[in-house]
Amino acid sequence: MNPISPSPSTPKKSTFKSDLLASIVVFLVALPLCMGIAIASGAPVAAGLITGIVGGLLVGSLAGCPLQVSGPAAGLTVIVYDIIQQQGLEMLGLVVLLAGIMQMIAGVMRLGQWFRAVSPAVIQGMLAGIGFLILASQFHVMVDDKPSGSGAHNLATIPAAIWKSAQVPRPLPRDVREVHTEMLRGVGELHRQQVNIQEQLAEHLPHDGSEAPGEISADVAADVQSLIPQEKELVDQFTLLEAKLIEFEQKAPETDRAQNIITAADEALAKGRDALSALEGQNLSVAIAAQDEFVLSLENLLGNLKNPNYAAMIGAFTILVILLWQGFAPKSLKVLPAPLVAVGTATILATILVVPVMYVEVPDNLASDIRWPSLEVMSNAPWVDLLKLALLLAAVASAETLLCCTAVDKMKPDQRTAYDRELFAQGLGNTVCGLMGALPMTGVIVRSSANIQAGGQTRLSAIMHGAWLLVFVCLLGFLLRLIPTSSLAAMLVYTGYKLVNVKALVELRKYGWGEVAIYAVTVATIVFTDLLTGVLVGIGLSALKLLYTFTHLKVKLQLPKNRHDKAILKLYGSATFIRLPKLAAVLEKVPDGTDLQVDFKHLDYIDHACLDLLMNWAKQHESTDGTLELDWDSLHGRFVPDKIPEESTIMNGAVSRMNTPTG
Repeated sequence: MNPISPSPSTPKKSTFKSDLLASIVVFLVALPLCMGIAIASGAPVAAGLITGIVGGLLVGSLAGCPLQVSGPAAGLTVIVYDIIQQQGLEMLGLVVLLAGIMQMIAGVMRLGQWFRAVSPAVIQGMLAGIGFLILASQFHVMVDDKPSGSGAHNLATIPAAIWKSAQVPRPLPRDVREVHTEMLRGVGELHRQQVNIQEQLAEHLPHDGSEAPGEISADVAADVQSLIPQEKELVDQFTLLEAKLIEFEQKAPETDRAQNIITAADEALAKGRDALSALEGQNLSVAIAAQDEFVLSLENLLGNLKNPNYAAMIGAFTILVILLWQGFAPKSLKVLPAPLVAVGTATILATILVVPVMYVEVPDNLASDIRWPSLEVMSNAPWVDLLKLALLLAAVASAETLLCCTAVDKMKPDQRTAYDRELFAQGLGNTVCGLMGALPMTGVIVRSSANIQAGGQTRLSAIMHGAWLLVFVCLLGFLLRLIPTSSLAAMLVYTGYKLVNVKALVELRKYGWGEVAIYAVTVATIVFTDLLTGVLVGIGLSALKLLYTFTHLKVKLQLPKNRHDKAILKLYGSATFIRLPKLAAVLEKVPDGTDLQVDFKHLDYIDHACLDLLMNWAKQHESTDGTLELDWDSLHGRFVPDKIPEESTIMNGAVSRMNTPTG
């Protein structure tokens, strides 16, 4: 079947009700995750919501796994965060676009199954490493702090963050909380707008390491000129906010905190006016530097207004609600996902108590956060670096998606995935997300399992979940700004913990300590270096283990104590042509006329070369009145019987005295 031909799963009228109810459940699961993953990736919340919508409407319509639900995934946050830190948010879309094209090509070339050919130890190690990184970074966000760029540093500084936020917060009067909360929301929205202006200017910045040009072209000048009214309106809004804040703080009792807030507000306003003047001056390098300083000054003001203690309490409350809901909620109510209940409850609590913490920044109009790639961005792009990042992104996203497909097939045996079709659909979805400057997507097991458990029968449930996201964001987007950032971060701290999955490690142990070692090294390498290095190290160790397995042979010969006993030759590991000299050397030690029994019980594999050696040795040994007995039953227990040749076939009728045990 053509990988992009229509899937056999199509909606039926009899399944519409089931799909409708399932789509609502999946929408409720996806909504907080889309926002939380965007925050964890260092991207605007809108970027995650757009990806969720595209994943539902577009990929859901074309997917080769009809019941799988696609959207932004926790497993990609580490890669996306690194892309934004290295190349800037304006280049994220190009990386996602390239990754999507690679996935589509792979789907057309029918490479879907190959993305599944990765050792489970490496996959579990990759997920656990990502889990540690998410937990470490989002723990800091949960206490209204900023994570650093290093996963190891984030882990190491968790105790300091706990100490900083564990202090009992000084009770603030309600009027103080109200003003600080209003400022946090207002300044947060202005910060979002200023970041947008900053990014539009950054599109004109060369990515070859050279300085931004002072003299600018007519086209660039026109773009800069178009930003001046936005900047002026933003500075005017901030002037009003600052006046209200200073008036309130001056009436409050004199404290160091109040003075710090006033100082930070004054500095931010001054930086805002400098940023406006720099735009009017039409000097790109000066304008970009001024915009950066204004963003930093707004972040400094937000840092003075927020309270890590309150944020930590909101985060801890969110995790507690998740655990209690999963453990004690009535079965009839468990259709409501625990993360949604937790985030919703935390939002209601923060609203009623007017808690001065950071809140989600999301635009009124989702379209305003769509970032179409401009010709200038593409001409300035460092394509070699972007291609490397896109290859990593495509490989990880494809592996995660297709492994999710396998899990969905197990949960719903009557549905079978068309892997190449799914890979093509994911590539098309990522191509569209890349064009819109949104986050990359994968098939997501949390949403997919929720879809199946809620009764989803066809692809219509995944499609409608995307429609609900679109309707909610367009009509009720103002509700998203009521959500504390610390609550979403807490949800991701719990998600990171779940990704570590200790049960998977216990399962790997059943297959030997070698698998556990590959898992542990993969995790450690990801945490202390980066995701790509960790995955490559894991794959390399798996290859070495495979090489060792197929080249390691231990041969143990037990000679008889008297002439009536048999000699026993025990083989451990893999008997391949590489170890044939070792096996031959031991056979030479068998005395003439001895009855030799070969024990295959501990053998993993034997190839034709070693079997041929045994047969030829048996012919020679027969001439000394010796016999050779091969324990075929032990091989039958480890290999498919019809793969083991009949004794007469091996011997070609040459050794008539060979004994074959029975029973």
